[in-house]
Amino acid sequence: MFIKRLFTLWFLLLSIVCGAFFFLANAPIQYAEKTNVSMSQPSNDELLRYIQQYQFLISEISYTLRKESYSFLLDYGILPNGKIELLVSLPDKVDHKTKQHIEETMLDVIKANELNPISFQITLKQLYEPAEAISTRLSYNDVMANLFEKMFAQDFGTFSIDHSMTSEGIQVSINLTEEKNHKAKKKAQQLAEDMIKQHQFDVENFSIDVQNKIIILD
Repeated sequence: MFIKRLFTLWFLLLSIVCGAFFFLANAPIQYAEKTNVSMSQPSNDELLRYIQQYQFLISEISYTLRKESYSFLLDYGILPNGKIELLVSLPDKVDHKTKQHIEETMLDVIKANELNPISFQITLKQLYEPAEAISTRLSYNDVMANLFEKMFAQDFGTFSIDHSMTSEGIQVSINLTEEKNHKAKKKAQQLAEDMIKQHQFDVENFSIDVQNKIIILD
């Protein structure tokens, strides 16, 4: 029950604080639909164009699943064959029927947006399980949620976590309250690095900025 409350707290924070990605390009990406030919590693600018192209679909899927009262986090990425992986992280174990309903609901949204379902791969996993590092990620909501819970459990008090993709790479922003000292900032930095490694991502691809600018009003 406590974990479920933490997840709910993170989900609310994610909706309010962790929304924005930076969209720097306009041209849509053409993706492979039926081919198994591997693509080269996309550049950061190409990743931004993918984000721009699929942001609306991700929002639609999230909205539809929330209407079904599911607790989840949704991430997405690009598979080597050019398909888009839709990665659903669930805080609780669910039965086969529930998984099937989630997948069918997502496919209905894809079709409603006049996209070909064969261009997507849906993956469901437990929130605390690292995803297989197959796709090139376009979001890291599962990593940030696990980091949020870790910091919450270690009594960081009030704080916020945000992440975004830019042409320079993946930016992680952690903001603590103004009374937190250098030691607390360093600890938050280390926790973020450890969580990224735990999810089997290269920490060198992340830029982590820890600030202490939150002001608590009496």
